[in-house]
Amino acid sequence: MTVTVEKSLVINASPSAVWWALADFAAIADWAPNCDHSVWASDVRAGVGAVRRVQVGRIAVLETVTEWAPDVALAYRLAGLPPQAGTVVNRWQLQPAGGRTRTTLTTTIEPLPGPPGRIVARVLARQLAKADQQMLAGLAKHVDTTAGKVHR
Repeated sequence: MTVTVEKSLVINASPSAVWWALADFAAIADWAPNCDHSVWASDVRAGVGAVRRVQVGRIAVLETVTEWAPDVALAYRLAGLPPQAGTVVNRWQLQPAGGRTRTTLTTTIEPLPGPPGRIVARVLARQLAKADQQMLAGLAKHVDTTAGKVHR
């Protein structure tokens, strides 16, 4: 039973400006209000295989890039959530929208089979839906305030 959460926001910036913020992978704590701290956890700093450690309250999560398509998409697998959650992936998709960017964050949860997995997936989906909305809003604000400082 796959659980999917999808949130979108049109950001008043070009896809490359939004990408620039996302591609600074270990700097998520600079703009995501729900992230307390983030650091590199690998020697790879860009592209598939890059890993960051993100602290959210008392939870530490490792996020490993699985898709890296500049100005188009970024996906990463989350590790460190309850084991029953199974595989959790966040995927950012950027689409041009008349000088702006439709930014979509999709979270996919593939829980372990059985009732415990289904329960954890439902609870986690509700929590991650809120987190996804916060990240989108934080990204939009960050890109808006740094638009003159990043590549367009």
